Amino acid sequence: MRLFLATIFIMAFSCTLQAQQFSIKGIVQDSITNEKLLSATIYMESVKDSTLIAYSITDAEGIFNLTGNTGYEKVSFIASFQGYKNYTKTFNLNNGRDIDLGVISLSSDIESLNSIVVKARKAPITVKKDTLEFNAKSFNTKADATLEDVMKELPGVKVDKDGKITVNGKEVSKILVNGKEFFGDDPQIALKNLPKEIIDKIQVTESKTDAQKATGEAGDANASEINITIDEDKNKGWFSRLTAGAGTDDRYSTSGIVNYFNNDFKLSVLGSSNNINSPGFSFDEIYDAMGSSAYSISRSSNGSFGINGQNFGGSGGITSSDSAGLNMSNDWGNTVSASLNYFYGGNDTESASDSRRETFLPDRTFVTESSNRGNRNGDSHRISGRIEVKPDTLTSFNVRPNINLSSNFSNNTSASTSSNDSGDIINDVSTSSVSDSDNQSLAANFYFSRRTQEKGTYFGFYGNVNRNKNDSQSDFNSTRITFDDIGNPETPVIQDQLINNNTERNSLSFTPYLNKKLTDALGLSVNYNVESGNEENTRSIFDRDGSGNLVFNNTLSNDYEVKNTQQRPSLGLRYNKGDLRLDVSAGIIHQTLESEDVLLNTSFDKEFTDPYLRAYINYKFGKFGRMYINYSNSINIPSVRQLQPVEDRTNPQNIIIGNPDLDASQRHNVYFNLSKYDWEQGSGFYSGGGFTYTDNSVAAITTTDDDLIRTTTYTNIDGEYNGYLYTSYSKTWKKDDRSIGFDFGIDGNISLNKGFTNEVAFQSESYSFTPELTFEYSLQDYIDVELEYAISANRTQFDIESITDQEFVNHRAAIDITTSWPEHVILGIRGEYNKFGNITGDFDDDSFVLIGSLGYKFLKDKATVKLKAYDILNQIIDTRRSITQDFVADTSSLVLQQYFMLSFTYKLSKFGGKDPNDNDNGF
Repeated sequence: MRLFLATIFIMAFSCTLQAQQFSIKGIVQDSITNEKLLSATIYMESVKDSTLIAYSITDAEGIFNLTGNTGYEKVSFIASFQGYKNYTKTFNLNNGRDIDLGVISLSSDIESLNSIVVKARKAPITVKKDTLEFNAKSFNTKADATLEDVMKELPGVKVDKDGKITVNGKEVSKILVNGKEFFGDDPQIALKNLPKEIIDKIQVTESKTDAQKATGEAGDANASEINITIDEDKNKGWFSRLTAGAGTDDRYSTSGIVNYFNNDFKLSVLGSSNNINSPGFSFDEIYDAMGSSAYSISRSSNGSFGINGQNFGGSGGITSSDSAGLNMSNDWGNTVSASLNYFYGGNDTESASDSRRETFLPDRTFVTESSNRGNRNGDSHRISGRIEVKPDTLTSFNVRPNINLSSNFSNNTSASTSSNDSGDIINDVSTSSVSDSDNQSLAANFYFSRRTQEKGTYFGFYGNVNRNKNDSQSDFNSTRITFDDIGNPETPVIQDQLINNNTERNSLSFTPYLNKKLTDALGLSVNYNVESGNEENTRSIFDRDGSGNLVFNNTLSNDYEVKNTQQRPSLGLRYNKGDLRLDVSAGIIHQTLESEDVLLNTSFDKEFTDPYLRAYINYKFGKFGRMYINYSNSINIPSVRQLQPVEDRTNPQNIIIGNPDLDASQRHNVYFNLSKYDWEQGSGFYSGGGFTYTDNSVAAITTTDDDLIRTTTYTNIDGEYNGYLYTSYSKTWKKDDRSIGFDFGIDGNISLNKGFTNEVAFQSESYSFTPELTFEYSLQDYIDVELEYAISANRTQFDIESITDQEFVNHRAAIDITTSWPEHVILGIRGEYNKFGNITGDFDDDSFVLIGSLGYKFLKDKATVKLKAYDILNQIIDTRRSITQDFVADTSSLVLQQYFMLSFTYKLSKFGGKDPNDNDNGF
């Protein structure tokens, strides 16, 4: 390891030492008005091969200072601004590397403004109001790069091992292609499968709903949205990727995706089948489907995964899954556009877990050791779409239907033994359950917007309708044996029941609105939100008598209906001028809740009236700085289970009874983000955080008797809070085809929770502090190296003596090496070491997950054969500790073990009659 780190240091030092520094400064202005141009793009390319060397933008005074280092001698300098002709000048850097260009005057590009196409260089970065636009072709990547590879080269953008994208600390919630959804909201499919060759621009904006886009309201302050525009030359053609692999221990993996583009019409079809805990079509260029599953285990300590609304795995286990999907979209002129998505998911999961849980009561503690085994399988279908109609330039109507159908079967058994702190057995419980369920969800979101002839004034409405239906049947059996003070077993308590549960939920939300511009900078918004919901639940429990006959259990059954309504009038002001944007809206939320149980002849009504407030501030400072602060409050009414005064004995160890006197929880949320990435220096930082304060949060009150049978009800408590803070600083040094950089980040969390243990109130304070350092080195077309190290310090302290404070430190170190040398050979090694400080000696507390891939490309790089190794050292574990207010639990679960796999991948593409990767114009 020391030799490896020394080698990396030498490469980094050599890269910096050989750098040839340059500095080009000047001022950009309008040639007629002499107005200084803010955010004009300044960049430099090599004359030899148009390699992007450095780029920046001008400040409010039109000033720029382009710096960097390069080995190129002849370079082209370009100044670009939308609506103006480019300024281009060629230099020989051997004649001087400190250059002052003085004032550069750009003239209006009349031809461009008149919509006549003008061939010109495209700037690598363009800033347009709240949109940051990148030219994909300006950023060097490997020859067969995907969108993910391009994203990793963009300033301020991070893509982690799980495919999570952040831009200046804000998570990307969705990726659009030409403004249309690509297989729903999940960004993974586009990230992993879109080839760089077809991408023109990458546009980053604030994440907004259709209604927010129509009304001009602020979107999600904590998330970004990316739109990918397809190159016009590539917007007619198709591309595909097919992969098949077989491995040891009967492991297999197949996946494929085919995409067809014909201007406004787009069609994509994908499918996969595997038994390696992977969605399959979330493709990794080096590790295929294996890469994501390996890191989902080591990072989240379980084998679960999900994509586009379909979830697989879950809390450990080994999953065999089959998936298929179709995405289709088309535009009919500027009037009508439509898209359709279909997904099928089938899964079969085997799970097993063993746990040790220590529960702290005010007067005693007890330990429960349990074992769970299960198998579940299911099929699901998801259909979604979008239809947008614009009959004229002032009117827009949008509807998004969504259908989800699923059926599931599960077979689970469990056994647990509880003992006191002296080791004496208190009770022994075994359960078995065989369940079938069918689920149906129908929904539609809609919005209508109409602009008036008066500038800045528009009105409309938005809302949604939902219908959810669930029918399930469970054959449940449990046997509980308690032991007296001298250890003798008492008469077993047996539950042998058939449980039928039928639930139907219907809801409607409708919000008319009016937005009016008062001045050039100030606007007014008025809206009135109305919501109505209805839930019917019939829970029928039948006990089996000694002869096996079914006897209806009226006490444990229920047949209730719940109705809820909400009305929320609000008034808002919006200020937008220069670099400052401010949105404030306030109103009143009035909610009602009515419940009736036919079987028990009980009913209750509740009403909640609370203030409603939203505030948002966005401010830009300097050339690179951005800051926002967002405040919101929310009102959450308790669930029916928490309100319904009926015993639920599904878990014989924990009897639950609702409390109809609960009040609604009131949450106050504050978020902020501050970022500044200096493209001139290749360095930047971002910081952010959030804080939530809750009054009337719902807390469980549990009473445990001498036989450890728990009875749980609920109450309201005040004064809980949780908060988080993150900050990151990164620096990159680049010289032509090589770069070296680092990223140092710190995450912190704090929370105050209140609860009850055996009816005794207590509170806990939790803190965590996680610094992380990442180092990267890249030599284009040869090697990429990434090293990571993180420490997580955690502490939870309680104000009650019966509960022991928790304090531990976890360590994580990771390495990722990819080489593309010699030509046509790809070698990847990815490893992660975890040391868990919060695991008892009964479970493994560390693991080193190592995966590898050796591939060879042939047939003009269209075909790849790979040998992949999963968990080379055979050390993957699924061990985790859960800490709550009154117990600590250590759990070890079944996970996917070591295997080796040989796979074959073939890629085909054709655009405009030509394969973009084929210089011979043929296949």
